[in-house]
Amino acid sequence: MKKLRHPTRWLRYSVLATILTLIFYVAFGYGKRSFEAFCPFGGMESLWGLYQSGEFSCTLGPLNLSLLIGVLVLALIARKAFCGWACPIGFLSELASRFTSLFWRRRPQPSEKAEKGLKLLRYVVLVAALYFTYKSEELILRGYDPFFLLFSGFGHGSLGIVSWIVFAALVVGAFLIPMFFCRYLCPMGATFDPFSKVGMLKVVRNESSCTMCGACQRKCPQNLAPQSVVKLRHQDCTLCLECLDACPIDKTLELRAMI
Repeated sequence: MKKLRHPTRWLRYSVLATILTLIFYVAFGYGKRSFEAFCPFGGMESLWGLYQSGEFSCTLGPLNLSLLIGVLVLALIARKAFCGWACPIGFLSELASRFTSLFWRRRPQPSEKAEKGLKLLRYVVLVAALYFTYKSEELILRGYDPFFLLFSGFGHGSLGIVSWIVFAALVVGAFLIPMFFCRYLCPMGATFDPFSKVGMLKVVRNESSCTMCGACQRKCPQNLAPQSVVKLRHQDCTLCLECLDACPIDKTLELRAMI
């Protein structure tokens, strides 16, 4: 029986577009806080300063730490739902992936071995960002961070031509591989991983009705393969629910809370 589809994409995109608009509103100087105050990774960057001196580094503040705690608790419940439902860079990356797919007849995907190797880069970025931030007491990541570069308009803290080269490289990467930054370079994604791995909400597959058509994997922004497992425990699942919308058989893929 072919299911009646109730796509969640437009609901998700509405939420993401609202958040993106609010961040731009703040970035243009209309809010009481800097747009950087709404970055949960700022909470990670602030930890060493709080430990050593009891003070927040640079423009960071209590809101950054509160957001970090909030999104990590969320990850224990809903995995990387923050990435799929709230992150403005994740939203722009997904839109870029959909746009650039128009130029590919069949977009290449890294091999499974290469994919695993490339994903280790985000841990390198995480360690390097925290090490140099803690050592210098400056927000070293600013000059390379697409969130800061985009919403500051390459403002104070950017590194001139270096930042432009990095940003251009990320755009090229997005053209070649969907969600390039999110999959391989995002330090917040690396921070989420151990929490997301044990998140309660999971996509669950009914083996008896699954036809192994692969529609779920083709629609997954992270190129995960729900058709290959009973419970999708992968730490990169953002619960975007594109796979549920894509599945042609009713109740073959469902979202459930389980350990």
